[in-house]
Amino acid sequence: MNDPLSRIPRMMRLHARGISYFNAVRECRSIREAARRLNVAPSALTRQLAQMEAEIGAPLFDRLPEGMMLTEAGAIMARHVVTVMQDAARTEEQISALSGRHAGRLRIMAVEGVAGQLLPALLGRIITAFPAIDLYVEVGSPATIVSALREGQVDLGIAFSLAPHPELRRVAVAHFPIGAVMRPDHPLAALRTVTAEDCVACRLILPTRTLSLYRVMEPMLRPWQDRLDVVLRTGSIELTNRMVQAGAGLAFQSPLALGTRPGGGLCHVPLRDTRAVTDLGAYVRDSRWLPPLLETVIGELRAELRRMQDMGGEPIA
Repeated sequence: MNDPLSRIPRMMRLHARGISYFNAVRECRSIREAARRLNVAPSALTRQLAQMEAEIGAPLFDRLPEGMMLTEAGAIMARHVVTVMQDAARTEEQISALSGRHAGRLRIMAVEGVAGQLLPALLGRIITAFPAIDLYVEVGSPATIVSALREGQVDLGIAFSLAPHPELRRVAVAHFPIGAVMRPDHPLAALRTVTAEDCVACRLILPTRTLSLYRVMEPMLRPWQDRLDVVLRTGSIELTNRMVQAGAGLAFQSPLALGTRPGGGLCHVPLRDTRAVTDLGAYVRDSRWLPPLLETVIGELRAELRRMQDMGGEPIA
């Protein structure tokens, strides 16, 4: 007589311990570090991985000098594991909501450019509405945000002008004008709008390729490449603002990046160019079901973006 288990897909025969062990090794890229995190013996973790690989019929990790790296089969397994763990968390949240509890965990990663105004306002809304949740927030580059979303390390990513990615879904977007940022005593500060040609006569602080702003500004400044007086190139928005305040030069940013005080002591003069627009998007992992908490937070984010439209943004999608 055939064993009934033989008719069950192999993925269904992977129990919770195997999934948690695999995920810890995937995140830590080290048997020893994953075992320390899980408070188990490294030998027990190694045996569990070997059992999973025997069950699946393929190695899940390559043991390399730089650490445990996913094989092609491991990458497929990782997508399955991340989905399972996120769906389990969603189920727990739904059950908690039935009894009126709004507990859970929310992990957000955002670019530095929204840490001054948008992010504090959004977090204030979340903390007020859900005082019992565990809230984790980190600042990261666009590439780091994509990676963290794909691997299930964060629930929500917020970034400017993120290139489309097949494993991510954009759940909110607003459009904001790019302008010249300068001190109030700068000669161009009294103008309603400026052109790129107006700005190239000044000393400039320009973004590096690590910022999405680079892709907006590079084609606009290209005609005057030989005339540019660049005193600094940096991927830090905070450093850019501080250098502008110190009088080092003029920079380009969206109004969201000017700090928590109105203007942050700086002036933002919109560029008179149809290309001078950046979109701010919120992203989730495409294959996951959104738990109630995350859906509510996305709604709060859309509301906060609408509130900030008086800064010169365009309608929200």
